[in-house]
Amino acid sequence: MRFPRLAYRVLRSNLGDLPDPYRMTWGVTSRCQARCAMCNIWRRPAGDELSLSEIDRFLASSNRFSWINLTGGEIFLRDDIDGILDAIDRHCRQLCLLNFPTNGHDSDRIVAVVRAFLARMSVPRLMVSVSLDGPPELHDRIRGVDGSWERAVATFHRLRELRSRRFSVFLGYTMQEANLDGFDEMLQTVRREVEVADDELHINVAHVSGLYYDNAPFSGLPAPEETCRLLGRTSASRQGKALNPVSFLERRYQSLVRPYLEKGRVPLACEAAAASCYVDPAGTVYPCTGFDAPIGSLREWGYDLGRLWRSARRHEVRQAVRDGACPGCWTPCEAYQTIMANLFAGGGKG
Repeated sequence: MRFPRLAYRVLRSNLGDLPDPYRMTWGVTSRCQARCAMCNIWRRPAGDELSLSEIDRFLASSNRFSWINLTGGEIFLRDDIDGILDAIDRHCRQLCLLNFPTNGHDSDRIVAVVRAFLARMSVPRLMVSVSLDGPPELHDRIRGVDGSWERAVATFHRLRELRSRRFSVFLGYTMQEANLDGFDEMLQTVRREVEVADDELHINVAHVSGLYYDNAPFSGLPAPEETCRLLGRTSASRQGKALNPVSFLERRYQSLVRPYLEKGRVPLACEAAAASCYVDPAGTVYPCTGFDAPIGSLREWGYDLGRLWRSARRHEVRQAVRDGACPGCWTPCEAYQTIMANLFAGGGKG
């Protein structure tokens, strides 16, 4: 009943706000080995993170998610990441999809954890994206660590060997001013070492976010014209795959990149603080990764997201999103549920 439940919630989100979020983006750590030019998460002190026992308590009461996106930092820097994955799998019995990115730095650990989890998980689908932002020299320069490209490609190659009906792996390319000219060379170079299908590429756009990336101001956003030219070519390669939900979301996402880059907005009603939320490593709940409007702390609400979701503060933040008070974004973490909540109206529901 997991997928019918998700389908119901998606359709219901087209008619109005849902009573609880079906998607959570969850930053489990700020620690990271990379030193990315477009992201300053790695500069933050490791700080306070929800412990595994706190995570278990949280998920024991807050487990109605259909989709969880784990993120960091680099999630594999948590020694207990396998325990976190198991807690999600054990408690979230409505979960259809679990996904997370990785920089691919610690290939042995990443592959071992994923392989072991695949052998015991009950989640229907697991998706992993390995970040790759250009050909070798450019990728290493953007990521700030020598040898990053070789590590990332090796991790992608090894994870790809684990593919199944339940597990997919992608290359994640973050478009920015520094790498718009490097996409073709990156793809050609990778394909000399490992097969990469067109639909195994996950392309998004660099963002400015003081809350999540801690990168404001960032002057390296890609130019709209060049970005759309590149996206047009990659989108054309996906023609004929519209019935694939992932390809549909990717193509719709890419089609709305231009208005975001030109105006800082897209013509769709945002679902932040309705269908989705962002939880930071310390357990503070936000509407999304871009809007620094804390809804509340899980620790202060007994680790019960449902109680917090029914609070006056959550309704206040949701109204602020409706009113356009947020900075605006078009990152897949927030865009996909917005796309799915605007299936029947080009400009979104009112």
